[in-house]
Amino acid sequence: MEYHASCHCKRVRFSFRSPEITTGKRCNCSLCIRKGAVLSSDYIPGDNFTLHAGESDLAAYLWNDKVMRHYFCKTCGIATYGAVTGEDGKDRYRVNLGCVEGLDALALDITIVDGKALPLADAP
Repeated sequence: MEYHASCHCKRVRFSFRSPEITTGKRCNCSLCIRKGAVLSSDYIPGDNFTLHAGESDLAAYLWNDKVMRHYFCKTCGIATYGAVTGEDGKDRYRVNLGCVEGLDALALDITIVDGKALPLADAP
């Protein structure tokens, strides 16, 4: 399926292809618990992700092991997605499902990830 998503002010717009979204993940690491976002259960390969608008409106937050780039809109502050570069040199994305048009992220079957206990490279 093709999904369309944006930040709150709609400066940042992107789409991605994924099987139908029926689940999400929340993480209890210090960053994710503060964001409160419901994330895509799986990473989205870079070939299935397209940023349509707002590249210059994005800022990235890097913390701890500096592997995941946590992107957010500089205007409205919404965390839109995270990106990590895989061993193959290609980016993979984990999307904030609250940004997806027509999707009720809080109605999904949500799994809690114990990010506090995971090695940093394995946290969402």
